[in-house]
Amino acid sequence: MTLKENLEVLAVKTAIGYLNKDPEKNIPNLLDWFDLFDRNGTLEQPRKVVRAALENKESNWYQLTMSLCKDIDPGVRDRLFENFIINGCLLGYQRQLENKEKYHCNVPWAILLDPTSACNLHCTGCWAAEYGNHMNLTYEEMDDIVNQGVELGTYVYLFTGGEPLVRKKDIIRLCEDHPDCLWNFQSIQRGLM
Repeated sequence: MTLKENLEVLAVKTAIGYLNKDPEKNIPNLLDWFDLFDRNGTLEQPRKVVRAALENKESNWYQLTMSLCKDIDPGVRDRLFENFIINGCLLGYQRQLENKEKYHCNVPWAILLDPTSACNLHCTGCWAAEYGNHMNLTYEEMDDIVNQGVELGTYVYLFTGGEPLVRKKDIIRLCEDHPDCLWNFQSIQRGLM
């Protein structure tokens, strides 16, 4: 990371600590600070959307944000915020823009990753049951995809499938090997269908 990026990361980590002290009081202050931080207006539209959602205390987004600030383990919460805000948005987005220009292509903010077509569930109408368990990415292939994505500035990964947790050991290993990434699982549980 450059000196500028290190200073930006330090500023965001400081802001996260500030948020943790009193989220309801400090969210408006952090939104104002972030407006000043985005000097080039690169994130102007997303900032407006976030501000509108978080200024409405009745909105689901405000309630979710308060729950994230108050109801989950502080270490998990801080890692989530750091990976989402610092890696996924701040550093990642700038790297994505640079690589978009360099390679003349779009670089995704998030990558959908299907580790397997296998599924241990048999939900009516689901395509996974038709494909069986013959299409699997190896751990090395998944790791390579993530390494390439991070190099391009993509830190957010969405696991789909089949049932991604059929590959639980490999997925946990992948998450452990890439603690700077944000992971989301589209996993179906029996009884929710």
